Amino acid sequence: MPAIKKISKEAIIDAAVDVLREGGAAAINARSVAKKLGCSTQPIYLSFRNMEELKAAMTQRAIALHTRHVRDSLRVIEDSGSCYSRYSSYGMGFVKFAAEEKHLFRWLYLDGEQFAPYQEDVLLPEIIAAMVSEYGYDEKLAEKLHRDMAYYSYGLAILANTGHLNLTDEELLEAFRREFTALAAY
Repeated sequence: MPAIKKISKEAIIDAAVDVLREGGAAAINARSVAKKLGCSTQPIYLSFRNMEELKAAMTQRAIALHTRHVRDSLRVIEDSGSCYSRYSSYGMGFVKFAAEEKHLFRWLYLDGEQFAPYQEDVLLPEIIAAMVSEYGYDEKLAEKLHRDMAYYSYGLAILANTGHLNLTDEELLEAFRREFTALAAY
């Protein structure tokens, strides 16, 4: 008779993400996840073929958390009636995610130890649409400007992630506005 799963796949992913948040990528293994769950490693291997499959699920969860974080930042800007653009709030959300979710950011963007580094921006179509609607750029130009802004955003995010950037939301939005203005003028 096959073993009965008492711990859900979702609970295992939640525990693995918690282990990642607490100890970084090096802490992720079947034993540490099982310890977080308060069980043996058996439920993990009943739900996932191997640790690589669990890490892939963790990456999807981290992407979802990152996307939610950026969208929350977007809502804050929209709800506040701020004079800053919708586009600037995407960068701010990215940098704040790097500062607040240090290990998740490193997992997605820096460690590269998971099944494949996170390269696809699930918000890209939305971001490009915001640039087209706010600034009147065609999609091709919006994509080029966004790529260049992404380089700037990564730099700020890494500084925030390592504790070397301490800007208020207002200062951060102003920094994005200045950089975007400079790029658009170029």
